[in-house]
Amino acid sequence: MTKDLLTYQFSRCYDTNGWFVAVRRTLDGVTAEQAAWKPEGSDNSIRESLAHISYYNNAYLQRFKGVDYKYDVKDNDETFRGGSPSEEEWQAEIVNFDSIMTEFRGLIEAADESKFHQSVSAENTATWAQLIANVSAHNAYHGGQILLLRKLQGSWNPDSGVS
Repeated sequence: MTKDLLTYQFSRCYDTNGWFVAVRRTLDGVTAEQAAWKPEGSDNSIRESLAHISYYNNAYLQRFKGVDYKYDVKDNDETFRGGSPSEEEWQAEIVNFDSIMTEFRGLIEAADESKFHQSVSAENTATWAQLIANVSAHNAYHGGQILLLRKLQGSWNPDSGVS
């Protein structure tokens, strides 16, 4: 039951539009130039937001697999890696994100129900169910930011999902 709900929520926040546009759908058709753009006074570009969620999704994917994953950044701001990628680099970042998310979802689907009631670690006493729910909400939050950036730059087609 918990696994089914978490898988449903994970998919709705990752790649299946529902009440809002899933983060993966916000990236459809984004060019490298659009990914690097940000309006005056904005904190993050599309590329920076994708780098950030890829970083944390990968960290928790590794931990879900039992790897003692250690952050290699001093603070959260370092996860918002930006710049102006080539089109090939940008497309590779999207492929990397999809790879992380597809593997994570597959592991959630394959896990025993009891896993979701276990603590993440001795240091993080949240259960895996709580953590995965928070990861999904975090993805949805940044997906909304990406969608807003696309609307501001005029690159969002409202026929692509909930506007």
